[in-house]
Amino acid sequence: MRLHIVRATAVLATLASTAAAQQRTSQPNLISIAREIEKPYHSAAHVATEARWAAAGREAGSPFATIALVAASGPQEVWWVTAYDSFDAMGKGNSFGSDIPGYTQKIAKIAMEDSDHITGQSTVQARAVREAGYGPYPDLAKMRVYSVMTVRMRPTFEGSFAEIAKHYAAMVGGSDAVGWRSYELVAGAPAGTFLVFSSFPSWAAVDANEAAMGQAMAAGAAHMEALGKLSREGVMSTDVRYFTVDPQMSTVTKEMAASDPFWAPKPVARAKKPAP
Repeated sequence: MRLHIVRATAVLATLASTAAAQQRTSQPNLISIAREIEKPYHSAAHVATEARWAAAGREAGSPFATIALVAASGPQEVWWVTAYDSFDAMGKGNSFGSDIPGYTQKIAKIAMEDSDHITGQSTVQARAVREAGYGPYPDLAKMRVYSVMTVRMRPTFEGSFAEIAKHYAAMVGGSDAVGWRSYELVAGAPAGTFLVFSSFPSWAAVDANEAAMGQAMAAGAAHMEALGKLSREGVMSTDVRYFTVDPQMSTVTKEMAASDPFWAPKPVARAKKPAP
């Protein structure tokens, strides 16, 4: 089975707990990220095709949120981020739709059309590292911009990641402009890779976050000295990227869709195939 088909069924998994149908208010134990790299100039056609895919999910009754993040920096790609309580819950998602007449055929047809607009795809899973996070879990319905920092640690220095995060948390103090959630990639990527997610209601909030972090670093000389030592010893590389939320390519709960017009489904049409 192609990764793209797996992504579709996993996105629409029916979780055993009734709490899964409610909007999430705490960091999930596990996230799965499906990534697709777009062909040049195929972005509009890709969005139109994926919007039909998401619409099929809504019609089928997806019980939880999958957020579509469109890259605003780095390679032109889309990430679909889905939260799970466990690998078991994620695994059960692979059988979703098999008892819905015509559903599998509909998804397979859309998948074939989607392949015209992408050059590659991959899927990774990551588990929560709560001790390396900071701030309350955000109201996802109000988030419009995400930053994702990828941190690659040297072998045997994976434990230093949480120490580094704690130093940053100590520096920012009680700032409401700053917050993040950390995850360690456990499948689909090299060991020692961590993702740090921050989410914002606007680009102006990104500016506020940058200003708050700058002030904290300027005032936290002792922590910066410790951070410098930990980073030199344990960090191989870091990479920060920004993404914007696309509501039409997302599949969210009914509660989340009703909470803000931003998420309201819009009519979607088949996109014309771009000229070669």
